[in-house]
Amino acid sequence: MIGRSGILVRTGVMAAVLALSVACTPDTRIEGYHLDRDRIANIQPGVTTQQQVGDILGSPSSVATFRENADTWYYISRQIESITELDAEVVGQQVVAVDFDELGRVEKIREYGLKDARDVDVASRKTPTQGEKLGFFEQLFGNGFLGGGQ
Repeated sequence: MIGRSGILVRTGVMAAVLALSVACTPDTRIEGYHLDRDRIANIQPGVTTQQQVGDILGSPSSVATFRENADTWYYISRQIESITELDAEVVGQQVVAVDFDELGRVEKIREYGLKDARDVDVASRKTPTQGEKLGFFEQLFGNGFLGGGQ
C-alpha cells in the first residue's frame, strides 16, 4: 500500500514530466497570408482581371514588374516552428505567383513550396558614393572644429 507521501511524490514527478514535455513542444506560427485552395481555384487564367484577383486574394505580399506592360503578384507565407527565438526553423512555405498579361488578365498561376526554396548569397560589397574620401585632418578642419570652417 502506498502512503500519502508516496502519492504526493508520484504526483509531483508526473507534474514535472508534464511541465517539461509542454516546455519542449515547439511553438508554431504562420507569417504572411496563407491562401487556401478554394480561393486560388476561383482564379481563372485568361478570364480573371487584376482587380478581381485583388478582391479574391487580397493585396499581394510583393509585386514584380520584370516584363514590359505586365505584372506578377506574389503571395508569400511561411510556417515557422521554434522552442526559443534562437532555434526558429522554417518548416513550410507557400508562394503563389500570379502572372498578368498586358491587358491585366491572369496569364498563369504558379505555386512554390519549401522544396522549391533556394538560399541566396547576400553581396557584401559596399555601394560606392560620389565625392572624395576625406582624411582625419580634412574632416577636423573642414567642420569648423579648429576654426577652419564657417
